[in-house]
Amino acid sequence: MHNRPFDDLAAGYDESFTDTALGRALRSHVWARLDESFGSCGRVLDLGCGTGEDALHLARRGARVLAIDVSADMVERARQKASAAGCAAQIDIRCLAMEDLGTALDGECFDGVLSNFGAVNCIRDLRSLIAAIATRVAPSGRLLWVVMGKHVPWEWTWYALRGDWRRAWRRLPRDGAPWRGLTVCYPTPAEMRQLLSPWFTVSRVSPLGFALPPSYAAPWLERSPATLAVLSRLERLAQNCGVLAALADHYIIEATRSAVLRPERGAVADQP
Repeated sequence: MHNRPFDDLAAGYDESFTDTALGRALRSHVWARLDESFGSCGRVLDLGCGTGEDALHLARRGARVLAIDVSADMVERARQKASAAGCAAQIDIRCLAMEDLGTALDGECFDGVLSNFGAVNCIRDLRSLIAAIATRVAPSGRLLWVVMGKHVPWEWTWYALRGDWRRAWRRLPRDGAPWRGLTVCYPTPAEMRQLLSPWFTVSRVSPLGFALPPSYAAPWLERSPATLAVLSRLERLAQNCGVLAALADHYIIEATRSAVLRPERGAVADQP
């Protein structure tokens, strides 16, 4: 994966998303699920860690975190945050592409694996990534991924009202959408469930960004806190309706690693 698109975003990522009212509202829903799902996970793998917000949250709850990102600039900012927060000893932050996990983490084992805000959407071969992760997650270990969805009424409406039809429908092509030299894919919740199924048992799928809009609407909501409050309440209600995950900007998929890895297409099962 090319790291340049993410290096370009690193300097302004926290200002444009993490520290906005919308970014905080969306992440709060993820952390609520993360805290319940991961519980007392001892060691967690954070895929596509960005500037390290989720790794810090996990470390403050007592977890030891290996956080990886393909962008050296994102990794540097995450390291600075970890050091400033006094969490550097608990968070190992590496510049590493998810596609290289198969060879880079030999012998390492985790109690949980997290990926937030669509990092896995940038991986073309998700099945190979999941297979590599499964051999590094302990039996009954937890997985929580936040995946960008395919069918997003918010996005259709936002761009259609602006006459930008290309962006309105950009997630629909089966082969994904080009973005900064990458191809971003948008598996549906049903497709992601199927991809995980040989190695993980899905326990919950919930919407994220059904009522709350995508990140490009953050400036609008900064100017309208009352609207944000209403949409946040609606988002909380939507969390309990799994069917809405298919119509959200992102969805949260939670799963447990199977006790015995089921071989796929004649492959030999591998366990840590």
